[in-house]
Amino acid sequence: MLTSHSSALATLSPSRHALLVSSLTLAAMAVFPTARTHAFGPSWEGDLIEDAKDSATTAQLISTGGPVLNISGTLGSSPLQGPIDFVDMYLIRLENPGILRISTAGGAFGGDAAFDSQLFLFRAGGPPDSLKAGGLLANNDADDGLNGSLIGPAATDGSGFVVNTPGLYFIAISAFGTNPFTTGGDPIWGALNVPGQIRYGEGADLAGWSVSGQPASGSYSIRVEGFSGVSVPAPGALAILSLAGIVGPLTRRRR
Repeated sequence: MLTSHSSALATLSPSRHALLVSSLTLAAMAVFPTARTHAFGPSWEGDLIEDAKDSATTAQLISTGGPVLNISGTLGSSPLQGPIDFVDMYLIRLENPGILRISTAGGAFGGDAAFDSQLFLFRAGGPPDSLKAGGLLANNDADDGLNGSLIGPAATDGSGFVVNTPGLYFIAISAFGTNPFTTGGDPIWGALNVPGQIRYGEGADLAGWSVSGQPASGSYSIRVEGFSGVSVPAPGALAILSLAGIVGPLTRRRR
């Protein structure tokens, strides 16, 4: 579902981020020990039950325990399917940055999409009452001639940025023509028009998504490596993070 929300950047230090994740897990398990959750094991299909939506405060928390290998869902552009759905966004835990991979490229990389996909990685953070998403990496086409997308741990745009900190992140998928913008209305990544290039978003704050033309729709399966579920029930990402109540001051990371 397409929405627009103001946000200010979100990047936690490694020590505070580890503290957040552990406290988040313990607090949520204590408060919701028998709460209902979408537990699918290594293949997450929560979007097929309830739309994953498109902002830091409405993203779908992947609450299954253990490693997550696939995230499946659909993007729809038909009013007959309910509210128009241009973006799906998920809150997930990165366990091993060194093997980070997010793919709809197919082949050896895995994943697929029935449309020209774009993939995005955001860092999660912010005060408990206002969860944020800071733009890190994005890719449109994994290679020349491919419509699938691929993100690894490092940007390939010359910025030198590398994801090297475990913790909470957002993964988002859209069709070509739907792109995130900042609180100032500027594109976070600009044009993703270089095949094979993974671009760095400089931690810019996600405020909403712009739609150009009529983006394609269809099903997708995102292959992920290095990630796990947060392993807590999920009444909503914002509510869960509020249980921890320990997210401290944030600093913007620049090149």
